[in-house]
Amino acid sequence: MESLSQSLGGRLSRLFDGGFFRPLGRPSAAVYVDCADRLVEAADDGGQVLYPEARILIREVLARHPDVQLDEDEGGAFRDLNQRAGQFFNKLLEAHWLEPRRVSLDEHFVLITPALRRLNRMLRELAEDRPAELKDFAVTLRSLCADLLREDVLNPAKLGPEEMRQTVKDMLDRAGRAEEQMHMVETLILRQEEAQRESASAQETLQRFLVEFHSGEHMVCYDAMQEAGLLPKLSQARSVVQEAAYDPFTKQRLAEGLAKHLGLETTAAYTEAERWLLKLERRLAAIPVKQRLIDGRMADFARLSDARHRYQTEMRGRRPEQVKTFLDEASRIHAGKSFASLAAENGMPLLSPVVAIWFGTDSLSPGRKQRAAVNLDLGASPADVDAESAKDEIRRRNLNILTPQRAVRFVESHLSEKGQRVSTETLRIKASDDLLEMLDLLAVLAFDRGISPSTKRNVRWRVHLSRAECCTEPGEIPRDREGKHVVERFEIERIA
Repeated sequence: MESLSQSLGGRLSRLFDGGFFRPLGRPSAAVYVDCADRLVEAADDGGQVLYPEARILIREVLARHPDVQLDEDEGGAFRDLNQRAGQFFNKLLEAHWLEPRRVSLDEHFVLITPALRRLNRMLRELAEDRPAELKDFAVTLRSLCADLLREDVLNPAKLGPEEMRQTVKDMLDRAGRAEEQMHMVETLILRQEEAQRESASAQETLQRFLVEFHSGEHMVCYDAMQEAGLLPKLSQARSVVQEAAYDPFTKQRLAEGLAKHLGLETTAAYTEAERWLLKLERRLAAIPVKQRLIDGRMADFARLSDARHRYQTEMRGRRPEQVKTFLDEASRIHAGKSFASLAAENGMPLLSPVVAIWFGTDSLSPGRKQRAAVNLDLGASPADVDAESAKDEIRRRNLNILTPQRAVRFVESHLSEKGQRVSTETLRIKASDDLLEMLDLLAVLAFDRGISPSTKRNVRWRVHLSRAECCTEPGEIPRDREGKHVVERFEIERIA
């Protein structure tokens, strides 16, 4: 319960205070990473490395980085490599990347900490692009849609608490993997754009656009989304998850599995179950959105390739080079002569009767002419328009606008404390202010947060619909009268 309520920074505060990430911010970060990688590879099944062997591995890594400048506390003041390795070894112990473990007088080990193993795995993933893994994208997404569209996949009557938890967790992992692969596709397209901007010739531009780009690994995900018909299936799978998120029995069954697995209280487990289902629904919704962004990236690449090819063929073609060669040769042959004497030379007929040479500031590009100032005055108002009546009309129209501010005022007037709830069953709108009160209520339904004009703090609320919790038939949904209107019963909960 405590770990879930804390923020990510709060849960990592112990590592921050211990200086676990400090080596990555130093100029010698590459040496620390290579030392950790070698030690993790050399560790035995128990995650241990002999003390002398660890010193030797660190010394070998330092020998491969002769140009790295080490600080004094890292052994930069020592010329002997063994002394540097010993000082560097102490820094690894100080950062809690390694832990000493003495079994006996003859056996002295260092233990690879679990946090270092996770850090090393994360750094490996950042360093490796692994575009070949995009070939599994279609399989991952197709299996995810097939499982979600299977009958009774999230039926609380067919699945036990632990089975429900494992099913949702597996789908979350696969949806997250598909989302990461979509991000990798966008990264590969951006790299293609960067390489296209540096193309040296029009032939290279066409080769990259017509051949390399359309045969790249990033096209695997794109073709899978377009050809396999996964977009409609994703929409159907998302609808299944949305229905499960509105089903209190499904959330209760998932909460039971989370409570037993994570040791949570009933309320915290139910909240965590809602978060899991909402997270799964958002990941499924993000894949089509990312696909549309990738479509835009591919269109941008096509426009860039066209502009690059036109520039290289029209602006940097052979004709400018021929003109430059001709002028250089003419300058060499007629060096020291004036334009007046060139009229008598063979092959140099001047088409202009007068030749003028500009020099100094006159040879610079002429300044832009500024446009005359435009009169932005509205002019005189018509005689039959009254300013006060116009102001009254503006005020009247502003009264009918749905804004977060009027929603905040409605919530604060009925829910003064965090955690309070109010239902339309007990809420009564005055008949005299029926229109304004109903507009305030509609604003509450349209928004879920706003800034309080009195306290300048963020106010948040959540709307619970009766149709999503208790009823399956439209005729069974309870309704309440609010002023001159009848609305389906719902409940407003203030959460901040």
